[in-house]
Amino acid sequence: MKMKFSLKALLQKSSVKNGVWMYLLQAFNTVIPLFTLPYITRILGEDRFGVFSIALNLISYLQVAVEYGFGMSATRKVALCGYDVEKLSKLHSSVLYARIALFGCSALVIGGYTLFHLDDLVQLLCLLWLSVSLIGYVLQQDWIFQGLQDMKYISLISIIGRIVSVVLIFIFVKDRDDVALYSLLYAVSPFLSGVVGFVLVKVKYKLRLCRISVNELLEELKSGWYVFTTSLSSKVFGAIGVTFLGVFAAESVVGVYSAIQKIPQMMLLAWTPISQVLYPITSKRMNEGSFAEGKAFVSKMRAIFLLPFICLAALIALFGYFIVNLAFGSEYSEFYYWIYPLLVWMILAINNNFLGIQTLLGSGHDAEYSKCFQVGVICTVILNLVLIYFFGGFGAAIAPALSEFVLGILLVFRIKTCEKAALTRTNS
Repeated sequence: MKMKFSLKALLQKSSVKNGVWMYLLQAFNTVIPLFTLPYITRILGEDRFGVFSIALNLISYLQVAVEYGFGMSATRKVALCGYDVEKLSKLHSSVLYARIALFGCSALVIGGYTLFHLDDLVQLLCLLWLSVSLIGYVLQQDWIFQGLQDMKYISLISIIGRIVSVVLIFIFVKDRDDVALYSLLYAVSPFLSGVVGFVLVKVKYKLRLCRISVNELLEELKSGWYVFTTSLSSKVFGAIGVTFLGVFAAESVVGVYSAIQKIPQMMLLAWTPISQVLYPITSKRMNEGSFAEGKAFVSKMRAIFLLPFICLAALIALFGYFIVNLAFGSEYSEFYYWIYPLLVWMILAINNNFLGIQTLLGSGHDAEYSKCFQVGVICTVILNLVLIYFFGGFGAAIAPALSEFVLGILLVFRIKTCEKAALTRTNS
């Protein structure tokens, strides 16, 4: 009876319920590629999949620009103001208008890219159809649901969008010439999720659009600046390899690397809900207690959650050839060894999430976190440029692991500096 009561009490905790919902979403997002990727990589072939990957790579940079840093900065504000409709409406409007302005800037970038690549019609069609997804990111309201810890809505909305997209892909994408159509159907998921989420927050939380001054808009952009630069740096860590491969290597090499990279990326999807659930909790721990207490909590969580990912990475490394061959086909399995440094990158990225997002960002040290990333991103660009130039796709696989290692060292030193400063303030 006591155990039953304890289990019931545990399941009633919002953090546990949110974790279950987010894991349902990430389980779905992990399982779906297990069906779609083997189909798409074989249907499109390594060269056409490379064309798609180059276009998606550019859109992923613009996605970061449109989402800005609101996924963290605005989430923290929502967590603090709670269900205050007036404050939420003001924040909701500020973020929406800021994203619309950022979308306009992204459209100019796409237009400029188009003018310089008029000779590659297939590439341009992929890019233009994928840009539909940016509208969904403008309307995305995950930061509100996360801040209010109503994460079941993030899961339900995303699952619906993915199901519609995947069904359409299996129905209509039948050969390598359907790569542009695949790009459009790929964009259906974020577009549909954004529209549904936008409508839902207005209905459920009674939010309304408010008039926002230019100064208020700039203030919102300013508050998310450090997180934005960090997010952009994060994107560079994972995407710059495809960018440079698109310049120095054949489309087939881009396709192979992009496919193999999906394996550690899917593992990171399993980590994402843990990070999302932990972040509001660690933010409160950091602000309500001392920096040392908050850091101790993060260290405890890292000890619990990092080990399973290390074990899973070791298992995938052991059967690397068979997994790559089964997942993507014989065209890709020749380069199975690229998975090894990418798995190291994945482990280091999760560890750096505890150091950077959970510890530094959670404690409000946005500027310190951003500075580490500025140095880290410079290392990433240099390492990718040099290693890809000399070693091609294998160089692209090694570079992010080395970059994450450098970033980890920077974060450790920055945390020690913040801890000493916090201790000095307490003693004084």
